[in-house]
Amino acid sequence: MQSILNKERLRNMKRIIMVIALLFLFSGYSYAARDVSIDLRFVKQNVNVGDEFPVEVIMDQVTNLKGVNLIISYDNLKLEYLSVSKGPTISSFVEEIVPDPESAKITGKIEYMAVLQDPGSGIESSGGVILTINFLVRAPGSSWVKLLSNETALADSIANAIPSSIDQTSRPINVNQIFEIKRIFNYPNPAPDASGITTIRCEALAILDDINAKIFDISGELVKEIEHSDFNRSQAPIYEYQWDCRNERDQDIANGTYILWIKVKLGSDEKSQTWKIAVLR
Repeated sequence: MQSILNKERLRNMKRIIMVIALLFLFSGYSYAARDVSIDLRFVKQNVNVGDEFPVEVIMDQVTNLKGVNLIISYDNLKLEYLSVSKGPTISSFVEEIVPDPESAKITGKIEYMAVLQDPGSGIESSGGVILTINFLVRAPGSSWVKLLSNETALADSIANAIPSSIDQTSRPINVNQIFEIKRIFNYPNPAPDASGITTIRCEALAILDDINAKIFDISGELVKEIEHSDFNRSQAPIYEYQWDCRNERDQDIANGTYILWIKVKLGSDEKSQTWKIAVLR
Protein backbone atom coordinates (compact mmCIF):
# COMPACT_ATOMS: atom_id res chain seq x y z
CA MET A 1 0.00 0.00 0.00
CA GLN A 2 2.84 2.37 0.94
CA SER A 3 4.51 1.63 -2.39
CA ILE A 4 1.33 2.58 -4.27
CA LEU A 5 1.07 5.83 -2.29
CA ASN A 6 4.70 6.67 -3.00
CA LYS A 7 4.22 6.14 -6.74
CA GLU A 8 1.06 8.25 -6.73
CA ARG A 9 2.88 11.00 -4.83
CA LEU A 10 5.63 10.95 -7.45
CA ARG A 11 3.13 11.12 -10.28
CA ASN A 12 1.40 14.08 -8.63
CA MET A 13 4.71 15.88 -8.14
CA LYS A 14 5.51 15.35 -11.80
CA ARG A 15 2.16 16.76 -12.90
CA ILE A 16 2.59 19.81 -10.68
CA ILE A 17 6.14 20.42 -11.93
CA MET A 18 5.06 20.28 -15.55
CA VAL A 19 2.02 22.52 -15.11
CA ILE A 20 4.06 25.18 -13.35
CA ALA A 21 6.89 24.90 -15.87
CA LEU A 22 4.42 25.44 -18.72
CA LEU A 23 2.88 28.43 -16.95
CA PHE A 24 6.30 30.05 -16.69
CA LEU A 25 6.99 29.28 -20.35
CA PHE A 26 3.81 30.88 -21.65
CA SER A 27 3.60 33.74 -19.17
CA GLY A 28 7.14 34.86 -19.82
CA TYR A 29 7.71 35.07 -16.05
CA SER A 30 11.18 34.23 -14.74
CA TYR A 31 12.75 34.03 -11.32
CA ALA A 32 15.31 36.62 -10.35
CA ALA A 33 17.66 33.85 -9.26
CA ARG A 34 20.00 32.41 -11.84
CA ASP A 35 19.15 29.10 -13.50
CA VAL A 36 20.45 25.87 -12.02
CA SER A 37 22.73 24.21 -14.55
CA ILE A 38 22.28 20.48 -15.31
CA ASP A 39 24.90 18.69 -17.38
CA LEU A 40 26.42 15.29 -18.21
CA ARG A 41 29.90 14.05 -17.31
CA PHE A 42 31.60 10.91 -18.64
CA VAL A 43 33.47 8.97 -15.96
CA LYS A 44 35.56 7.20 -18.64
CA GLN A 45 37.05 8.91 -21.66
CA ASN A 46 38.45 5.81 -23.39
CA VAL A 47 35.72 3.25 -24.03
CA ASN A 48 35.98 -0.14 -25.69
CA VAL A 49 33.37 -2.64 -26.83
CA GLY A 50 32.33 -4.73 -23.84
CA ASP A 51 33.10 -2.01 -21.26
CA GLU A 52 30.66 -0.69 -18.70
CA PHE A 53 30.28 3.04 -19.30
CA PRO A 54 29.12 5.20 -16.35
CA VAL A 55 27.61 8.62 -17.13
CA GLU A 56 27.01 11.16 -14.34
CA VAL A 57 24.25 13.77 -14.33
CA ILE A 58 25.64 16.77 -12.46
CA MET A 59 24.03 19.93 -11.08
CA ASP A 60 25.46 23.18 -9.71
CA GLN A 61 24.32 25.10 -6.62
CA VAL A 62 20.65 24.77 -5.73
CA THR A 63 18.36 25.92 -2.88
CA ASN A 64 15.20 24.26 -1.57
CA LEU A 65 15.27 21.30 -3.98
CA LYS A 66 12.38 18.93 -3.29
CA GLY A 67 11.82 16.98 -6.53
CA VAL A 68 13.69 15.98 -9.70
CA ASN A 69 12.53 14.60 -13.02
CA LEU A 70 15.18 13.86 -15.65
CA ILE A 71 15.11 12.41 -19.15
CA ILE A 72 18.25 11.18 -20.87
CA SER A 73 18.39 10.08 -24.50
CA TYR A 74 21.10 7.75 -25.78
CA ASP A 75 22.26 5.73 -28.78
CA ASN A 76 20.45 2.44 -28.14
CA LEU A 77 22.11 0.80 -31.17
CA LYS A 78 25.53 0.91 -29.52
CA LEU A 79 24.74 1.34 -25.83
CA GLU A 80 22.63 -0.80 -23.52
CA TYR A 81 21.14 0.71 -20.35
CA LEU A 82 22.01 -1.36 -17.27
CA SER A 83 21.10 0.57 -14.14
CA VAL A 84 20.83 3.94 -12.40
CA SER A 85 21.93 4.99 -8.92
CA LYS A 86 21.35 8.16 -6.91
CA GLY A 87 24.29 10.49 -6.45
CA PRO A 88 25.32 12.13 -3.17
CA THR A 89 23.36 15.30 -4.01
CA ILE A 90 19.96 13.57 -3.73
CA SER A 91 20.90 10.63 -1.50
CA SER A 92 18.05 11.53 0.92
CA PHE A 93 15.38 11.48 -1.82
CA VAL A 94 12.74 8.79 -1.85
CA GLU A 95 13.01 6.10 -4.48
CA GLU A 96 11.66 6.71 -7.01
CA ILE A 97 10.48 5.99 -10.52
CA VAL A 98 13.37 4.31 -12.31
CA PRO A 99 13.78 3.39 -15.96
CA ASP A 100 12.69 -0.01 -17.24
CA PRO A 101 15.59 -1.64 -19.15
CA GLU A 102 13.33 -3.21 -21.77
CA SER A 103 11.52 0.05 -22.45
CA ALA A 104 14.81 1.95 -22.56
CA LYS A 105 16.20 -0.54 -25.07
CA ILE A 106 13.29 0.18 -27.43
CA THR A 107 12.94 3.94 -26.97
CA GLY A 108 16.53 4.97 -26.32
CA LYS A 109 15.29 7.13 -23.43
CA ILE A 110 15.73 6.94 -19.67
CA GLU A 111 13.35 8.77 -17.33
CA TYR A 112 14.15 9.13 -13.65
CA MET A 113 12.06 10.76 -10.93
CA ALA A 114 12.41 11.14 -7.16
CA VAL A 115 11.19 13.43 -4.35
CA LEU A 116 12.34 14.37 -0.87
CA GLN A 117 9.71 13.00 1.47
CA ASP A 118 10.89 14.77 4.63
CA PRO A 119 8.59 17.65 5.71
CA GLY A 120 9.73 21.26 5.44
CA SER A 121 12.20 22.81 3.07
CA GLY A 122 14.06 20.99 0.35
CA ILE A 123 17.79 20.42 0.29
CA GLU A 124 20.45 23.04 -0.23
CA SER A 125 23.53 21.93 -2.12
CA SER A 126 26.64 23.47 -3.60
CA GLY A 127 26.25 21.02 -6.47
CA GLY A 128 27.40 17.57 -7.43
CA VAL A 129 26.22 14.27 -8.87
CA ILE A 130 22.46 13.70 -9.10
CA LEU A 131 22.57 10.33 -10.85
CA THR A 132 25.02 7.82 -12.23
CA ILE A 133 23.70 5.90 -15.24
CA ASN A 134 25.49 2.71 -16.20
CA PHE A 135 25.58 1.58 -19.83
CA LEU A 136 27.15 -1.45 -21.49
CA VAL A 137 29.00 -0.69 -24.73
CA ARG A 138 27.76 -3.05 -27.44
CA ALA A 139 29.26 -1.89 -30.73
CA PRO A 140 32.18 0.20 -32.04
CA GLY A 141 32.09 3.60 -33.73
CA SER A 142 30.66 7.01 -32.85
CA SER A 143 27.94 7.07 -30.20
CA TRP A 144 26.27 9.69 -27.97
CA VAL A 145 24.28 10.52 -24.83
CA LYS A 146 22.30 13.71 -24.14
CA LEU A 147 19.86 15.35 -21.75
CA LEU A 148 16.38 16.28 -22.94
CA SER A 149 14.66 19.45 -21.74
CA ASN A 150 11.17 18.04 -22.42
CA GLU A 151 9.73 17.12 -19.00
CA THR A 152 13.11 17.57 -17.34
CA ALA A 153 12.44 19.70 -14.26
CA LEU A 154 13.38 20.57 -10.68
CA ALA A 155 10.82 21.54 -8.03
CA ASP A 156 11.00 23.28 -4.65
CA SER A 157 9.14 22.52 -1.41
CA ILE A 158 5.92 24.28 -2.52
CA ALA A 159 5.96 22.66 -5.97
CA ASN A 160 7.33 25.74 -7.76
CA ALA A 161 9.49 24.90 -10.73
CA ILE A 162 13.14 25.79 -10.11
CA PRO A 163 14.54 27.45 -13.26
CA SER A 164 17.13 25.17 -14.84
CA SER A 165 19.55 25.44 -17.72
CA ILE A 166 19.88 22.06 -19.41
CA ASP A 167 22.73 21.34 -21.79
CA GLN A 168 21.04 19.39 -24.60
CA THR A 169 24.22 18.99 -26.65
CA SER A 170 24.79 15.40 -27.74
CA ARG A 171 27.92 14.30 -25.95
CA PRO A 172 29.93 12.21 -28.42
CA ILE A 173 31.57 8.91 -27.50
CA ASN A 174 34.14 7.17 -29.68
CA VAL A 175 33.97 3.44 -29.02
CA ASN A 176 37.14 1.50 -29.82
CA GLN A 177 37.74 -2.19 -30.33
CA ILE A 178 40.56 -4.18 -28.80
CA PHE A 179 40.97 -7.46 -30.62
CA GLU A 180 41.47 -9.79 -27.70
CA ILE A 181 39.75 -12.80 -26.19
CA LYS A 182 38.98 -11.74 -22.64
CA ARG A 183 38.26 -15.29 -21.50
CA ILE A 184 36.61 -18.55 -22.48
CA PHE A 185 34.97 -21.03 -20.12
CA ASN A 186 31.98 -23.31 -19.71
CA TYR A 187 29.35 -23.52 -17.01
CA PRO A 188 28.64 -25.65 -15.16
CA ASN A 189 32.06 -27.28 -15.00
CA PRO A 190 32.09 -30.24 -14.40
CA ALA A 191 29.38 -30.62 -17.01
CA PRO A 192 26.53 -31.18 -17.66
CA ASP A 193 23.75 -29.62 -15.60
CA ALA A 194 20.51 -31.44 -14.70
CA SER A 195 19.18 -30.95 -18.23
CA GLY A 196 22.31 -32.44 -19.80
CA ILE A 197 23.64 -29.07 -21.01
CA THR A 198 26.77 -27.02 -20.45
CA THR A 199 27.13 -23.52 -21.87
CA ILE A 200 30.35 -22.62 -23.67
CA ARG A 201 31.06 -18.91 -23.39
CA CYS A 202 33.57 -16.70 -25.18
CA GLU A 203 33.96 -13.11 -23.99
CA ALA A 204 35.80 -10.97 -26.54
CA LEU A 205 36.67 -7.29 -26.54
CA ALA A 206 35.42 -6.69 -30.08
CA ILE A 207 32.53 -7.61 -32.35
CA LEU A 208 34.01 -10.59 -34.18
CA ASP A 209 33.87 -11.34 -37.87
CA ASP A 210 34.10 -15.06 -37.19
CA ILE A 211 34.18 -17.51 -34.29
CA ASN A 212 34.35 -21.27 -34.30
CA ALA A 213 35.31 -23.94 -31.82
CA LYS A 214 36.42 -27.56 -31.62
CA ILE A 215 36.29 -29.96 -28.70
CA PHE A 216 38.87 -32.78 -28.48
CA ASP A 217 39.30 -35.70 -26.11
CA ILE A 218 42.65 -36.15 -24.35
CA SER A 219 43.91 -38.38 -27.18
CA GLY A 220 43.43 -35.51 -29.63
CA GLU A 221 40.40 -36.99 -31.43
CA LEU A 222 37.79 -34.46 -32.56
CA VAL A 223 34.59 -34.81 -30.53
CA LYS A 224 32.54 -31.77 -31.55
CA GLU A 225 32.86 -28.89 -34.00
CA ILE A 226 30.94 -25.64 -33.43
CA GLU A 227 30.59 -23.19 -36.31
CA HIS A 228 30.08 -19.43 -36.26
CA SER A 229 26.36 -19.75 -37.01
CA ASP A 230 25.90 -22.11 -34.03
CA PHE A 231 26.85 -19.47 -31.49
CA ASN A 232 24.27 -17.17 -29.92
CA ARG A 233 25.58 -13.74 -30.97
CA SER A 234 22.74 -11.57 -29.58
CA GLN A 235 24.94 -10.35 -26.70
CA ALA A 236 28.10 -9.84 -28.78
CA PRO A 237 30.94 -9.41 -27.94
CA ILE A 238 29.81 -12.26 -25.68
CA TYR A 239 29.22 -15.48 -27.62
CA GLU A 240 27.57 -18.60 -26.21
CA TYR A 241 26.79 -22.14 -27.33
CA GLN A 242 24.77 -24.72 -25.40
CA TRP A 243 26.44 -28.10 -25.75
CA ASP A 244 24.52 -31.26 -24.88
CA CYS A 245 27.75 -33.23 -24.23
CA ARG A 246 27.19 -35.34 -27.33
CA ASN A 247 29.66 -35.95 -30.15
CA GLU A 248 29.42 -35.44 -33.89
CA ARG A 249 27.59 -38.78 -34.20
CA ASP A 250 25.00 -37.56 -31.65
CA GLN A 251 26.24 -40.00 -29.00
CA ASP A 252 26.73 -39.25 -25.31
CA ILE A 253 30.41 -38.76 -24.59
CA ALA A 254 32.21 -40.56 -21.76
CA ASN A 255 33.15 -38.98 -18.46
CA GLY A 256 36.55 -37.36 -18.54
CA THR A 257 38.50 -34.25 -19.50
CA TYR A 258 38.07 -32.55 -22.88
CA ILE A 259 39.91 -29.68 -24.53
CA LEU A 260 37.92 -26.74 -25.90
CA TRP A 261 39.75 -24.77 -28.63
CA ILE A 262 38.20 -21.52 -29.84
CA LYS A 263 39.47 -19.45 -32.77
CA VAL A 264 38.22 -15.92 -33.47
CA LYS A 265 38.80 -13.57 -36.38
CA LEU A 266 38.56 -9.82 -36.93
CA GLY A 267 39.64 -8.62 -40.36
CA SER A 268 42.81 -10.49 -41.27
CA ASP A 269 43.79 -11.08 -37.60
CA GLU A 270 43.14 -14.35 -35.81
CA LYS A 271 43.46 -15.40 -32.18
CA SER A 272 42.82 -18.64 -30.34
CA GLN A 273 42.52 -19.91 -26.78
CA THR A 274 41.97 -23.26 -25.04
CA TRP A 275 40.03 -24.40 -21.97
CA LYS A 276 39.54 -27.72 -20.15
CA ILE A 277 36.01 -29.10 -19.85
CA ALA A 278 35.33 -31.81 -17.27
CA VAL A 279 32.41 -34.13 -17.99
CA LEU A 280 31.01 -36.02 -15.00
CA ARG A 281 27.56 -37.52 -15.07
